[in-house]
Amino acid sequence: MSIGIIGSGNVGRALGQLFSHVGEQVILSHRHGVASLAPVIAEMRSTVEAGTVAEAANQDIVVLAVPFNALDELPAQVKADAVVIDATNYFPSRDGERSELTSHQIASSQLVAQHFGTKKVVKAFNTIAMTKIRSLAKPNQPAGRIAIPIAGDDAAAKKTVTALIEKIGFDVVDLGDLANSYPAQADGPLFLFTGDADQVRAQANK
Repeated sequence: MSIGIIGSGNVGRALGQLFSHVGEQVILSHRHGVASLAPVIAEMRSTVEAGTVAEAANQDIVVLAVPFNALDELPAQVKADAVVIDATNYFPSRDGERSELTSHQIASSQLVAQHFGTKKVVKAFNTIAMTKIRSLAKPNQPAGRIAIPIAGDDAAAKKTVTALIEKIGFDVVDLGDLANSYPAQADGPLFLFTGDADQVRAQANK
């Protein structure tokens, strides 16, 4: 299963390294073009290659690792049946005031799903600090793992993302559908929270 990552900042790089470490084929992209990614790719494993945003969007799994305010600049289509992992966070100070988001009339990942016109969007990887994620991963140690919360409207998509998260060395806590993903947003109790599955479940209800 191929993975395309849109965004080559801290999130995109960290996830690209984690995915490639367990043998996944990854295309890393950003809006500045393929050539500018050469220094980044040079630091990664051979299973990571540079590509265009369009190429990244044409993979089996597409990871959004961009600022939330860049959503409207992205292609409105991904590969048919692709699973979209939404690792974005909405910050009003950076992304602009949006009353429907700050008042929780709609979850930010629901807007992502609307943008791409797909139900196969899974919120994941946005609550954990990317400076710590590689050191916290335990791909060969099933006991004592940190849990990553996810949310999504499509059961099969969540199963795919769960398998990927477990493969790189984390447990998963399913928060339910995207409409219930508020605990995992930047203004929610799980943002930057680190704990095992039981601790994450308890924190989500605070």
